[in-house]
Amino acid sequence: MGHAPTGNAQGRPQLSIDWAEVDKYLQAGCSGAQVVAVIGVSADTLYRRCQAERGASFSAILQEKRAKGDAFIRLKQFSLAMQGDKGLLIWLGKQRLGQKDRSEEILNQIPSIHVIHYGNESVPKTWAEQQRSLA
Repeated sequence: MGHAPTGNAQGRPQLSIDWAEVDKYLQAGCSGAQVVAVIGVSADTLYRRCQAERGASFSAILQEKRAKGDAFIRLKQFSLAMQGDKGLLIWLGKQRLGQKDRSEEILNQIPSIHVIHYGNESVPKTWAEQQRSLA
């Protein structure tokens, strides 16, 4: 995490930020709060130094690195699926191709059951009670 002072003539020494480490945590999906906890600087310092040293806001860097991390995960999943990982093949088929398990299709075809309530009682009658009252 090497935070060696870089020198600041107007106050305490400025800590260096290991941008490769920051990028690694952002690609892994960590939040800004998690990154600053690991690298040991305040959120304000990280946000200010992103703009000064990287020429972009923390939000822009976060979005870019998270997208890159997501792409790495997708690529790895796809690679494992193409190597025959049946679980990933099924999952990717459901996610990307809209495929469903047969049991899901059957469950979606079961009609809804509606309770019919006759009268002004506060508790609905059961089906058997309704049949008796109709007889």
